[in-house]
Amino acid sequence: MSIGYQLTHDKVPIVYLQNSGLGNLINPYLSLTNKYVYDIPTLFIIGWRGEPGTKDEPQHMFQGKITLNLLDLLEIDYAILDSETNFEEVIEQAVQCNKQNKSFVILVKKNTFKNDKRNFPSNKSTISRDEALESLIKIEQINNLYISTTGKLSRELDSIREGKNSKPSDFYLVGGMGHTFSVSYSLAHENPDKVIICLDGDGSFLMHLGSVGLVASNPLENYIHILFNNSSHQSVGGQPTYIDNLDLEQLSNSLGFKSFLNINKIEDLDSKIYKLERPAFINIVINTDEKPNLSRPKNTPVKNKESFKSSIQKWETFLKI
Repeated sequence: MSIGYQLTHDKVPIVYLQNSGLGNLINPYLSLTNKYVYDIPTLFIIGWRGEPGTKDEPQHMFQGKITLNLLDLLEIDYAILDSETNFEEVIEQAVQCNKQNKSFVILVKKNTFKNDKRNFPSNKSTISRDEALESLIKIEQINNLYISTTGKLSRELDSIREGKNSKPSDFYLVGGMGHTFSVSYSLAHENPDKVIICLDGDGSFLMHLGSVGLVASNPLENYIHILFNNSSHQSVGGQPTYIDNLDLEQLSNSLGFKSFLNINKIEDLDSKIYKLERPAFINIVINTDEKPNLSRPKNTPVKNKESFKSSIQKWETFLKI
């Protein structure tokens, strides 16, 4: 989008992201906008998650550690901005760099700006994500394996498990937004004796929508995709997604799903979901309510991985018995 803007107006576009998005940015930067290809200057404003010496989530720590090295490797000049920095000098540095037809990064430290609550439109759903997860746990079957997307969904699922003191068969994608389907679908392919349930968010689902078309070429009968749809990127502020403009039933059918279920009332989320022809797509329309004082998983990602692998092996042992 920034390339289209620059080609039209011959002005420097501004791209805003957090540094966990640098991985997604590398390919278009290396193969399109850098000086060796189309030479399109861009100003990047990047929030520095996982900055060394700061407390952050595990998925941000390594990315934060190598952010400066990554920018050096990409040959992008940068300045670091915090609440003590003279922002006018940083902006002038960026302007001068852009005038030389070079890209520039303003790397923003945590808590540089004052918190300002943003208000985005919300749907009228009466279902919270927490209620929907509780209902799913009540009707879960012994051979279910859950893969949950990054953000508050995984945190709420873990919180429910913690409250029930249960040993879950859950794999939490604490990072890698948009890849929940791919991990789930691969597990379904490799574990035909289990029911793989992908717990996805609308922002994540839309991010790598192209991969979901794999269902059409290999419609796995043990795969259920459940979309927790609140029409927003809630974990990063609540910015609206464009999912309300899509016909999800038609889309899921064209992607290869054999059945579709739309859930607008919590009482409709019951054991009938296991009677749907699979692969099945279930759209749960939820609101943006969230658990107060929502905790984060106590186990490290590596421990979550080992626990999940153990649950797969236990189910295989059960089948042999």
